[in-house]
Amino acid sequence: MKSIILLLTFVSLSFNITVYANEVKCKFYDVLCKGKKIAIETKEYQKKEFKKAAQRNKIK
Repeated sequence: MKSIILLLTFVSLSFNITVYANEVKCKFYDVLCKGKKIAIETKEYQKKEFKKAAQRNKIK
């Protein structure tokens, strides 16, 4: 029983780790890469927040 729980825990954690495989890794001194990464993250955040605001306005 304990081995099954351990196996299921390991499998579920391995799925969570693979979700972030497409994350961009920048070197410490690479300004262009960091700038591009910040721009992409900002766009995604704004899209998410605009959708939330639109849903709040539709409800009212």
